[in-house]
Amino acid sequence: MDLIRNSIDFSQKDVEGVVVIELYKGNITITGRSSPKALYNADLASMDIEGGGDAFDYNPSDAEGFIRINSVRLKTYAALRAKYA
Repeated sequence: MDLIRNSIDFSQKDVEGVVVIELYKGNITITGRSSPKALYNADLASMDIEGGGDAFDYNPSDAEGFIRINSVRLKTYAALRAKYA
């Protein structure tokens, strides 16, 4: 049990932000969220912006290789960690 608790604590050490929820008749709806350390990047996620992923060495043709796509997430995480280190 200690391993699980320590793993969760470690995985959440860089998590911070605000989540706005709405409660109604036993249901929970997330109506907003924000974080200064968010990994989401609108330019990277958009397929409409030319060169949107250039800062993370991403090109849409990379979709042919799962490993390269997965590395974008890791590069984003490393850049975020370096920014707040």
